[in-house]
Amino acid sequence: MRFPSIGAYPATLLITLSVLGGCSSIGTSINPAKYDGMSCTELNSALGDNARAISQTAVTRGKVANTNVPRWVPGGSRVKGAVAARETTRIERLKQQQDAIIAARSHKCPGSAG
Repeated sequence: MRFPSIGAYPATLLITLSVLGGCSSIGTSINPAKYDGMSCTELNSALGDNARAISQTAVTRGKVANTNVPRWVPGGSRVKGAVAARETTRIERLKQQQDAIIAARSHKCPGSAG
């Protein structure tokens, strides 16, 4: 029995590994209580980091959505859709986290524009 070489399908291998690696982060819950002990400076920093992560994830999702997968790649379009859906889920989770940070910041830091 001959197995296909890994070098024959580098794009498929890369996308599959990305999907499998990203599935471990799905299903985590947001704990707003962890932001209660943070100072205003820490909340602002966390909000900036969160916004940066949302932007990077959106760029990645756009690159995946605009990738042209050759027809000869088995399951390529399905994998492409799965990766895009995973990135969308990650963006939604980051937005929930951002909302929790904004709520904690508006409650704790007077004068912060929510």
